[in-house]
Amino acid sequence: MKKTITAVCAALILTLTCSAVYADYDISVRMDGITSDEQQYVQFGSIKPVQLDSRTLVPARAMAEAAGMEVVWDQPTQTAILLLKIGLYSEKPIERYAAKAISMVNPPTPGLVPVDITAAIKLDSPTAVIRYNFRDSEGDYIAVGCEYEMVSKTILIDDGTLMLPLRDSMEIFGLTVGWNQDEMCAYVSVPETVTVPDNMRVIQNNGEGEFAPTEENLREYTSYNYQDLMNGGDGLAYAYENTGTYLGNFRITHYCPCEICNGGWGNGTAWAGEITPGRTIGVNPNVIAPLSWVYIEGYGLRRAEDTGGGIGTNHIDIAVEDHETVMRLGTVYRDVYLIE
Repeated sequence: MKKTITAVCAALILTLTCSAVYADYDISVRMDGITSDEQQYVQFGSIKPVQLDSRTLVPARAMAEAAGMEVVWDQPTQTAILLLKIGLYSEKPIERYAAKAISMVNPPTPGLVPVDITAAIKLDSPTAVIRYNFRDSEGDYIAVGCEYEMVSKTILIDDGTLMLPLRDSMEIFGLTVGWNQDEMCAYVSVPETVTVPDNMRVIQNNGEGEFAPTEENLREYTSYNYQDLMNGGDGLAYAYENTGTYLGNFRITHYCPCEICNGGWGNGTAWAGEITPGRTIGVNPNVIAPLSWVYIEGYGLRRAEDTGGGIGTNHIDIAVEDHETVMRLGTVYRDVYLIE
């Protein structure tokens, strides 16, 4: 079974007032003149916005697609890179705004061509980095930017979904964020006056140099339970430390029934018929017995129904619905318990 260690997540937002049409959402988000001149509600899937410590967090992928931004997940450094394209004559108000913003930044040398604006937000860290990116005549990139202290942190919930702090992830780009408490509705809009941060300087590109996130501890974060957050709890999942046997910290990868991941096996497992995303995992039978139940930190209960030649000693392969999800979730490291 092949694994993909790069994950692409996504993120962003925008809004203004909410109507009863969206009453099935505890929290609504509306974009006000962001990707078009019209007001649009963000359409969420099964994972909706939540509040943690009175701060609104939103699913990265849904927000990015709704806002016309891109988000790339750098798995080794646990960092989300939000990318905002520029276009002075673009049909998207957000890209016209970005073009005006980057035009206010003084490049270190004349003749540089503005390219885009990025924000690097590390998981479970209050410090982000905003970069205004330029390209020289030789095609090399030069970034002018600074650190940005956020009020909230980016978190990961138990199915592997990245949740971005709505206000911080928008205001870092200079956008306006508002909140209607009566209607539980957040809204984001392009400000009338374009501003950029003070005290910026030339810094390395994303993932490099002084402002790069470190790899000193890939597990230096907390995975939150989504249902607990929706129910008003603090999101810390009930774990099986007291009812199971601790097996250790495992490398967690992801696979699906496609040809790339599962080859000739297709949708079949080694011991339990068809793959069931949300339940099936591939294990090394010398470590975890076939058909055993385990608890995986941040994922919950999973059953050992499959195996593969590429699964090592402290390694579990989690079945997901499609290859896009495989790409998004990548590789992580989690504590694992054998359930008696």
